[in-house]
Amino acid sequence: MKRILTALTLTAALAGLGLGCKKPKAVDKGVTATELLATADKLMKQGKFNEARTTLRHLEQYLPGSAEFPKAKLMLGDSFFFQSSPSYPEAEVEYASFLNYFPRHELRDYAMYHRALCHFSSIESAERDQTETRKALAGFQQLLAEAPGSPYAGETRAKILQCWRRIAEHELIVGVFYVNTYFYLGAERRLKSLLETYPDYVDRERAYFYLGEAMRQRLLADGDFAQFNKDYAAKLGKEDLLTLTKEQVEQYGKDFRAFSEEQIKGYRAEAKSYYQKLVESYPGSEWARRAADRLITMGTTAGIKEELDS
Repeated sequence: MKRILTALTLTAALAGLGLGCKKPKAVDKGVTATELLATADKLMKQGKFNEARTTLRHLEQYLPGSAEFPKAKLMLGDSFFFQSSPSYPEAEVEYASFLNYFPRHELRDYAMYHRALCHFSSIESAERDQTETRKALAGFQQLLAEAPGSPYAGETRAKILQCWRRIAEHELIVGVFYVNTYFYLGAERRLKSLLETYPDYVDRERAYFYLGEAMRQRLLADGDFAQFNKDYAAKLGKEDLLTLTKEQVEQYGKDFRAFSEEQIKGYRAEAKSYYQKLVESYPGSEWARRAADRLITMGTTAGIKEELDS
């Protein structure tokens, strides 16, 4: 009889939590953490995630010193992660909370893996911001660094590759966008960084072609102009160029034109080198054919006749 009354008391208290009523009284001493955890587990298996969370919150609030507390913290994360309409931000908070409470727990790798999965499941398309991809990548890399023998290591490595590919694709899309919007300096920086940082994951054909496009049309940027003026003033022993004589102004004009022509000549030569890489390294591809056309318009035909005839 006493056990029946205890169960009724607990049910009433949990119902009050679920309905947002006044704060319930502490759990009856007759209801153990083991029983609460078992109830929550049963509710989750029935798909009653809200009810399970209510039970788990009760255990979290009133029995934080129990042996079941770590498992309850993990189950709170799972209740958000595995529900029919997952709430990954809330699940991530719960997994992170578990890791803060139990940094050396035997199930730490489970929490780390699922925390990273929360970000992985929130990844945007390659055209969108990749903050979640980078967070997922960092989480997976942390798991491998701290628990290389984890049973989740295999899946983690596969997902790391997917993250790298998505980030590389995003960077390429941004670089192409910069070329198409005439921001050639930005495209140069983005695409060169892409090829250096993600050499194994980038679509190198497109990257080379659009880097060639950027350098083919690149002119001096404000930074180039400012650096030239700074260096020129230093050469004359001046702080700036505001006090040049008439003769010095005329000489400055000649020197700047020579500098500008030399820089642009270098940009064009670099563009040709990327087009040439395409023609030589990816024969038969559409990007190689487009690169060959660019080389012809730029007055370079050596080494491309065979490709055009193929």
